[in-house]
Amino acid sequence: MTPAIYLNGATVMTTPTQRVLEIARTLGYAGIEARAERLLNDVSELHAIAQIARPAEVLALNGVALTLHRDGRVNRDILDEDLAPRLRICKEVGSPYLLAIPPRAPGVKTAPAIAGTREALEHAREHAAAANVRIAFEFLGFADCPINTPALAAQTVDGVDGIELVIDASHWHASGSRPLGDFPIERIALVHLNDVPPKPPGQIEDGDRVFPGEGVINLAELIDELRAGGYAGPWSLETFNESYWSEDSEVVARRGFAATAGLIDRVRPIG
Repeated sequence: MTPAIYLNGATVMTTPTQRVLEIARTLGYAGIEARAERLLNDVSELHAIAQIARPAEVLALNGVALTLHRDGRVNRDILDEDLAPRLRICKEVGSPYLLAIPPRAPGVKTAPAIAGTREALEHAREHAAAANVRIAFEFLGFADCPINTPALAAQTVDGVDGIELVIDASHWHASGSRPLGDFPIERIALVHLNDVPPKPPGQIEDGDRVFPGEGVINLAELIDELRAGGYAGPWSLETFNESYWSEDSEVVARRGFAATAGLIDRVRPIG
């Protein structure tokens, strides 16, 4: 049985969201992840996708940044300014999840960043719950992000009820490809599958991401560890690579689906 695979709009970023969903349906994706950048800037595009999307067919909206001050305190003004319109979009398109990411904040120390991010997640959770939306937290593996490993992400959400998690293969790789260890796999809502070229992990950026199996990430190891921990949820093809954006979006989505499904199917399920 083919696993549930979603198409992240960043993979075909120049394509209108409603067209991304139409392509996803045609090719056998379970749905899409929508990009806030597109829907915040074009009300007609937002209305178009809202008219055709079935409930939860837009699985998630990427995303809201949990902005911190330099001392690690949450910047409530910016968070509220960014949160409100994104939650409205989630309600309009029927998305159950709004993704949240920590800031890229060089110089902010880890301990206060964790405390500030926990506060920001709790604040976002309360506002999201009023809109019947859930928050899923995705750590970033970049060196200039104070929460940049699975262990730090786990520490951040420990004891913060109602927050789910997202893990991205490229961020896992950039953080050192360490075993997930005590990372609470049972709280993962979604896994972003992608790959990266042979660059030092510390130099990887989101725009480097390529299709699964076309780079150097040991994706089989990651998938095996997730499954061993009980993960049976959805997967999402997410790149942010401009080289795909000038190609035919249906062709790109077809290649990406084949690469993602083929990789997942090749990795033997646990049990």
